Amino acid sequence: MFTRVKPWMAGLLGLVLLVPALAGCGTDTSTATTAPSGPTATTAPAGGTGATATTAPAGGTGTKPTITIASKAFAEEKLVAEMYADLLEQAGYTVNRKLGLGETNVIQPALVKGDVQIYPEYTGTGLTVVLKMDPMSDAQQVFDTVSKAYETQFKLTWLDPAPMNDTQALATTKAIADQYGLKTLSDVATKAPQLRLVCAPAFIDRPDGIPGLQKAYGGFKFKDVKTVDFSLFYKTLLAGQTDMTEAFSTDGAIAGNNLVVMEDDKHFFPPYQVAPVVRDDLLSSNPDIKTVLNPLAPKLTNDAVSAMNWEVEGKKREVADVAKEFLKNNGLLK
Repeated sequence: MFTRVKPWMAGLLGLVLLVPALAGCGTDTSTATTAPSGPTATTAPAGGTGATATTAPAGGTGTKPTITIASKAFAEEKLVAEMYADLLEQAGYTVNRKLGLGETNVIQPALVKGDVQIYPEYTGTGLTVVLKMDPMSDAQQVFDTVSKAYETQFKLTWLDPAPMNDTQALATTKAIADQYGLKTLSDVATKAPQLRLVCAPAFIDRPDGIPGLQKAYGGFKFKDVKTVDFSLFYKTLLAGQTDMTEAFSTDGAIAGNNLVVMEDDKHFFPPYQVAPVVRDDLLSSNPDIKTVLNPLAPKLTNDAVSAMNWEVEGKKREVADVAKEFLKNNGLLK
C-alpha cells in the first residue's frame, strides 16, 4: 500500500526530519520557520513523479496573469491542486504547476514571498504548524482563526474549505462493524474489550491517541493493541490479524476496500479541512478566482477524496486524469 504522512503528524515528524530531502511522501514535517534545502520548483507537474514543472496553455485571451500553484508531495494534495489548476485554466488563466514542491515549511514561505500564489492547505495544519496554536475541535472555529490570522500576519486569504476532513480515525471492515454494531467512536469505547486494535506506536501515548480517546469517551480498553508502521495498518486489518485499525479519514484504502470509518460523535479529533490559500494581491486584482475555485469545495467530501486517492494510490492512475474526470463528472469542467 502507498504510505503517506498525514497533516496531523507535522509536529511529531518535525523532530526527526531535519534533513534536506523533504520531498518524499507526506504533508507537514516541521515548523513554518525551518526551511530545508530540499525540494525546488523543478518537481512533479500534474501527477508526475519528478519532471520539471511546465506552464500549461491558457484557455483565454492572455489578459489574465500566470498563476503558480504548488502542492505537497502526496496524492491527495496533488489531486486538489491539479483541480485548482484545471478550473483556473478553464477560466482563462495560465497556470504554472509546482505539484509535489514540498511541505508546509517549504510552500508557506514561498507563498508569502510570492514565488507561489495558491496552494491547498489544511486548516488544522495552518493552526498548529504555521500559527503554532493549540489544536481546536470545532471546525468553524479553526477556520475562522486561521483565516483571520493569515490575513493579518501574511496577507493571505483562505477560500471556502471543503467538508472533507483528513484527520485521524478508527476504521474496520463492514463485517466486523456489523458483528459488533460499530458505527461511532462511542460504540468502540464500550466494545473495546472485545476488539483488537492495530496502530502506530505513538498512538498509544499521544494525547490525541488512546489516552485522549479514553478521556473524551471513557472506555477504550482494547482486548489487544498491536503497533506497526502505517504502511501495514490496512494489510493487518484485511488479513484478519486485528479487528480495528488506526486510520486517516480520506485514505484511499478506505474506499478501495469498502472499510467503515467510525463517526467521531464527540468531535475529539481535530479538523483538517482543505482549502485554497491565495495571496491577497492576486485576489484583489482577480476577484473572480473566488467564483472559479469555491464551487469545488462542497464536492470534496471524505468519500469522494478517498475514492480519488485510491484511483491514484491503489490503481496507479495519473493524478491529472483522475482530477479531470472528477471535475467533469461533477459538472465543473467542460
